[in-house]
Amino acid sequence: MEPDTADILRNEVVDILRKAKPTQSNITKKEKDAITRLKQDISIQVLPADKGRATVIIYKADYETKVKSLLDDEKTYVKLDKDSTQQYKRKLVSILSRLRDEKKLSEQLYKELYPTVEKIPRMYCTPKVHKAGYPLRPTVDYTGSICYNTSRFLADILNKVVGKTEHHVKNSKDLVTTLTNLTVDDDEVIISYDVVSLFTNTPIDKAVEVIKQKMEADQAWKQVTLLESEDVVELLEFTLSTTYFHFRGELYKQSFGTAMGSPVSPLVADNFMEHLEQTAIATESKLIPISICISTPIILSNTS
Repeated sequence: MEPDTADILRNEVVDILRKAKPTQSNITKKEKDAITRLKQDISIQVLPADKGRATVIIYKADYETKVKSLLDDEKTYVKLDKDSTQQYKRKLVSILSRLRDEKKLSEQLYKELYPTVEKIPRMYCTPKVHKAGYPLRPTVDYTGSICYNTSRFLADILNKVVGKTEHHVKNSKDLVTTLTNLTVDDDEVIISYDVVSLFTNTPIDKAVEVIKQKMEADQAWKQVTLLESEDVVELLEFTLSTTYFHFRGELYKQSFGTAMGSPVSPLVADNFMEHLEQTAIATESKLIPISICISTPIILSNTS
């Protein structure tokens, strides 16, 4: 917009907000009182469900017992004795400063990525109410952490190399559109595979190797950065290894997999799953004819 046009629009928006009246509450006084009592009850934990818009009320003792059972998995989590935020910050600043000096990061981008806050990521869990026993899904809130802005920056880069496989599905709407025109014959069956705890089960070393190979084969990511592939890998390895967080005042580090909650984690997991999917199809299609593969759901012919 032209500056004059933008100023007029701002003034109109301000005028509308000044004249606007608060909307009427859609809950009764009894419902308000019930919410207040729930909020004041320290024996319970009020959480959003992992899927859908449901709200879950769970006894805090049960919640903490389930979280502790997750954190006791020594393959995935390690308890820390001290806060390493300053150490991580110095290392990240060192990498960013070098890239700026090499003219691979502009001064403005360097300032955007520079960690100005030192918030320790916080872990919380959401109940999977659609599964038996209501297991918890761990999520780490990286907002405000030293790696948050760098993770978002890396996500923009990796977004240029993901989703280009033959069987990629953009979203659930894309899947529904594709399935609408799909006919399943009597000798065919739809099979859907699901990965248990995808993020924490993604091998970082292999995932980074796959991403590096994709970046070398597809140069589209260079449209959004001046970095070399080695620089992206260096930042990615640092970000994916800085997976520490706190829960109930205690510090932990995720020693395997990528943390759910980091902006770059979905792109890392997607890239690895695309590689795994292509490898599996290339192998299994020699034994079983595959008519179509859409992300994880596939149709196998001649199943009888």
